Amino acid sequence: MLQINSASSGKLLPKDLTSYDFFKAVAVILMIVDHVGYYFFPENEEWWRTFGRMCVPIWFFLGGYARSRDLGPKLWIGGTILVVANIISGMYIMPLNILFTILFCRMLLDNTMRVALTSLRSLAATTFVLTVLIIPTAFLFEYGTQALMIAMFGWMVRHQQESRSLQKDTVEFFLIANIMVFIGFQTLFFGLDNQQAFVLAIGTFLSFGFVWLFKPKTYPKLTKALPGIIVWFFQLLGRRTLEIYVLHLLLFKALGMYLDPERFSFLNWQLFVI
Repeated sequence: MLQINSASSGKLLPKDLTSYDFFKAVAVILMIVDHVGYYFFPENEEWWRTFGRMCVPIWFFLGGYARSRDLGPKLWIGGTILVVANIISGMYIMPLNILFTILFCRMLLDNTMRVALTSLRSLAATTFVLTVLIIPTAFLFEYGTQALMIAMFGWMVRHQQESRSLQKDTVEFFLIANIMVFIGFQTLFFGLDNQQAFVLAIGTFLSFGFVWLFKPKTYPKLTKALPGIIVWFFQLLGRRTLEIYVLHLLLFKALGMYLDPERFSFLNWQLFVI
């Protein structure tokens, strides 16, 4: 999940590279690949988005894994700027962009987990309800309740050691449910063919596998061994994700209006995406 990074939140950041830096840098690169396909290569957009989709589990997992539920102004401002940019570039308002999805997840995650973890039956029922709601809620905000499901998995991984109700089998069940739901709905939403769906499935298994093994770590020896420009690059991508997200989309929308004015027509916006 795209998060407000620690630098934006005023928290003290380690000077060394961290596992967060690497995970979020990979997610940023895949996200940009996804958006390059959408804005500049619509004729073969599906392949670009097949690879780009692999960043989604990382973003929402990290959002659920984080202890912070910050609802500060940066997400609201960034999300609103992008809504206005969509109107100007002749795109859509609904679903609301991912920054509003993050706010939705942060508001509901803890209470959802309290209900879901009362019993295995409650978890199964919660999983079923959220799955059913994915399509209708995806018209309101990007990824719909699928985002909350992935954030729930991040919460489980974070709290597995300290929660008696989180047995290994429970987490594994929810992991498998998330993988299958994600592959199915992303294939449906983006109209992927069998080959693209197969590639997406492999990437999804890898993405969820890596996040399942995620641990917060710092790498002082690696930081010293790498050239300063490489360290700067990974920390920039890993710690300025919100700014990168907003700024690169503003740039892509502007370029889209210049290069493809029929597709990105000034103020020719619509309420819902077609």
